[in-house]
Amino acid sequence: MRKFAVVTVFVLVLGSFAVAQIEQKPFEVPRTEFFIGYAHEYADLSGSFSGTLGTVFGNSTGLNGFAFEASHFLHNNLGFTVDIARTSNKRLDPTGIGYVRTSYLAGPNYRLPRYGFFSPSVHVLAGIDHGVFTVPENLPSTFTFGNTEFAAAAGATLDGNLSRHVAIRLVQVDYLYSHHYGENQNSFRYAGGVVLRF
Repeated sequence: MRKFAVVTVFVLVLGSFAVAQIEQKPFEVPRTEFFIGYAHEYADLSGSFSGTLGTVFGNSTGLNGFAFEASHFLHNNLGFTVDIARTSNKRLDPTGIGYVRTSYLAGPNYRLPRYGFFSPSVHVLAGIDHGVFTVPENLPSTFTFGNTEFAAAAGATLDGNLSRHVAIRLVQVDYLYSHHYGENQNSFRYAGGVVLRF
């Protein structure tokens, strides 16, 4: 029995050395991916209230919602991304004024070299941003008004690869530029969720 145990250990050790000599195939990430997840935006409201509601309730607010992205990469890791995000805050101030922001962006995306478990990428996007304010019914005048303007974003993502086809987006951070009501807004967005690759 003792000889059998020694021979078994010897075979396993030699087998592990043999496997170590085999060249490992690189982890090939599929070229098409879809992302959906939670989004939090630190939204700049500069110019949004002045001249419209007559009172400035604040220059920024936190918005919560979702983000969706579809990306396709070429052989050189350069790709194209379409980004749709919708975030909102139902109470910007004590009176209950709500704000909803929806962006439709697209642009180039570059996937950086994979580092073990992690897959980073960077992107630059441009498109439109639509912001809508709603004044609640309990105020003297009830109305909704919106504004659609040019928007641009630049950011980076970091995915954790669970398998060839599934990853977790650990973090996506974007700087968002918009131009509502005649003024520039500088906002920031964080997103995280699930990535499916095909």
